[in-house]
Order: sequence, then structure tokens, then C-alpha cells
Amino acid sequence: MTENFSRLDHALAAYRTSEPSDALRIRIIAVAPRQRVAGRLRRWIAGAGLGLGLAVSGVAGVAAGYTLGNPTAVRAIGPSELDTGQFSALADPVDASASG
Repeated sequence: MTENFSRLDHALAAYRTSEPSDALRIRIIAVAPRQRVAGRLRRWIAGAGLGLGLAVSGVAGVAAGYTLGNPTAVRAIGPSELDTGQFSALADPVDASASG
């Protein structure tokens, strides 16, 4: 097995490569992508904005669920100081004062 590696090592050592021409190097460098600072900054701001938007929409969903949720389920999550058993965020304040 080591004979095969030895022969491969000798074959690779005998292989000579030539340096690429200057014209080829210039062509490769000309078509290579360049780093754009403004584009990177824009992408970072866009990503941060999208992340912030997703976070805000998640908080809004939790708040809407807490407000519109079934009072029994909401009390199981965390009872309110104002909870009298009949309190609802959707109750009509005019109707509540007229009946009470």
C-alpha cells in the first residue's frame, strides 16, 4: 500500500504547472465580484427591519390573543387585578354603566 503512495508522490512531484499569463489574470480579476459596502449595509438594514417587524407582529399577536381570548383561558395564563369574573376588554362601557 505504501508503494502506491510513494509512486503517487513521485508522480505528483514530477508534474510541473506553468504560471498563468498576465492577460488571463487580468481577465479573471476583471470579472470577479467586488465587495460593495453600500449593498452590504442595505442588506443588513433590510434584515434588521424584517426581524424587528416579525418581532412586533409576534407581540401584537400575543396581545390580540390575550385581549380577544376566552376569559377562562386568559385567567389561566395570568389573572388580572381588575378581574371580577365578568370583566372583558370587549365590554361596552356605556352598556355596563347603564345596567349597573
